[in-house]
Amino acid sequence: MVVSFNKASLFFGGRAIFNEISFQINPGDRIGLVGRNGAGKSTLLKLIAGDYALDEGSKNMAKEMRIGFLRQDLAMDMEKSIMQIARSAFDEIMRINERMEEINMEFEVRTDFESDSYILLIEELSLLSERFGILGGDNLDESVELVLKGLGFTQDTFHNKLHTFSGGWRMRAELARLLLQKPDLLLLDEPTNHLDIESIMWLEQHLSESNQTLMVVSHDRTFLDNVTTRTIEVAMGKAYDFNTPYSKYLTLR
Repeated sequence: MVVSFNKASLFFGGRAIFNEISFQINPGDRIGLVGRNGAGKSTLLKLIAGDYALDEGSKNMAKEMRIGFLRQDLAMDMEKSIMQIARSAFDEIMRINERMEEINMEFEVRTDFESDSYILLIEELSLLSERFGILGGDNLDESVELVLKGLGFTQDTFHNKLHTFSGGWRMRAELARLLLQKPDLLLLDEPTNHLDIESIMWLEQHLSESNQTLMVVSHDRTFLDNVTTRTIEVAMGKAYDFNTPYSKYLTLR
């Protein structure tokens, strides 16, 4: 179980946005979240992400779960480059790399090769190097470049600052960061809105070939069919669960 709701209710201004909804997201689920405009799709994503608290019922989540959320309202550091945004997905790798560089710089000036502190540094560097490899640090730049190019960025733009890009391209940068981060649950709110057909096709293939657990809101029916295997419809404060992709759901609803 990744997330589960049991008789969950949420009220805004006395109006029931959700009224005793129950469903569960399991590892590997790829869910399309559908419904009319204003039905509460984005609100449900925010509820899962923890932006809102339930008024009634319960929400249970796996311990230490990491959620990645592509929002409509992005809040990003405009002074960072596209590459910096993407590489921020690897915070632990970057911290390890910085520490390894510090140790190597210290080795250059130290001469007490047989001291206890020097030996401890060697042992620390060995452990850090092993952890760096396990996390994929050796292939970090290759992974970043692959995802950025897949989403339409060209190499000559990798180091351009975010404020030089339109809102649509900023969304692509945030999407790249989330894909590289590989969270336990990925929430996508209209991810194809600012993508061209080539980037949409790349994203479809990337998500389909991964074991990423995700919930996606999209008006792109083809995208939903190619990416999701389960559909949840929100309507009139309720959630209706169909264990089928979008096109099959349309015949069952």
